[in-house]
Amino acid sequence: MNPLELSYYIINNYSDLSPDGITPLKLQKLLYYVYVWGIVSHNKVLDAEFLKWNLGPVNIDVYYHFKSFGKDQINPDSYPKVKISASDKKFIEFVVSNYIKYSAITLSAMTHKDLPWKNAPQNSTIDEKDIKTFYNKLNFAKNFPLGKSKFFYPVETDLHYSYVLDMPSNIGEKTFYFNSYKEYLQLEKQSQKAFEKEIKEWL
Repeated sequence: MNPLELSYYIINNYSDLSPDGITPLKLQKLLYYVYVWGIVSHNKVLDAEFLKWNLGPVNIDVYYHFKSFGKDQINPDSYPKVKISASDKKFIEFVVSNYIKYSAITLSAMTHKDLPWKNAPQNSTIDEKDIKTFYNKLNFAKNFPLGKSKFFYPVETDLHYSYVLDMPSNIGEKTFYFNSYKEYLQLEKQSQKAFEKEIKEWL
């Protein structure tokens, strides 16, 4: 799948699930993580290259195609529907669903801490070998191939790292995981409901 096709698919199917909508910046990062985990899992659904730019990895074709939106949300009604295979859909849904909840700025900051972006010369292509070497070591990589892992390993953000730093060393050093992806989604849903309830009580 080329990057514009995947862009249309993400915009059409995930705009409503993104708390801050899908801006060009957020779209770039979602594409990048589909690309990254496709390389790691040997399921390269996205045929693309990403350059090192100041705000993180950027696919140049996608950049110029959506440049006119600037910092605004991309209108999901303006782009064609894209048909993809069931296996690609499952993979894309898994990756995007785990990153869509984070803001564009958070996603950008996450890529800035990853060695493939840090090590690449400015404006050059981020090396695929560096991507495979680095991301293979992250706990999220243990989720692949999909359906094979007994446990679910969530995306690790600054919130996770601060949690680990606050824990006693014998706890903080343990790998953070859930018994299943289903359990994780249930707990996330419960947490969201509890948060919304608390907000209403404050209003």
